[in-house]
Amino acid sequence: MKRIAARLAAALPLLLLPAPAWTQDNGENDPEAPAWREAAYTLPPLPNERDLAAFPVAFYPAGRFLLDTGSLAAGEDGVIRYVLVARSKSGAESLTFEGIRCATAERRLYASAGRDGQWRPFKNSAWQTLGDSGKDPRVALAYGYFCDGPAPARSREEIIARLRNNRIDLDYLDPVRGIQP
Repeated sequence: MKRIAARLAAALPLLLLPAPAWTQDNGENDPEAPAWREAAYTLPPLPNERDLAAFPVAFYPAGRFLLDTGSLAAGEDGVIRYVLVARSKSGAESLTFEGIRCATAERRLYASAGRDGQWRPFKNSAWQTLGDSGKDPRVALAYGYFCDGPAPARSREEIIARLRNNRIDLDYLDPVRGIQP
């Protein structure tokens, strides 16, 4: 019993050492790094039908989702902004202007378009953690088309090519952990 206590006492100082580098964050909380700031953005024009690219959303049989490739922009701030069109089988449609930040696996809804064709900014638009639901079109976009793990977002051209070819990147279905389902 004394041996175990002695070994534990000897190991205790090791627990107080700083964590190794591999357990630390990706630089988001580096006190010497400049604080991240979201770049200014403008609301895009409403989408043209020819610019819409459909993409699959698992477990969502009630309609389809389309991305407006004309509005797609990979910003200098690491945010991919786009217009998402949701169409139900009955013909109802909603349009939202959104952003996804791959580095932190977050999403933000900026505005929605009304029936009059005017954008209406959301009053409480804030960054929220991206979920992992197979029913969420934002998850499908981020994990399948926009992000390479927490690395900077793909280029606009590569995203459009993947959408047009309906090619999902199965290596990075999770932008933070980079794991397959």
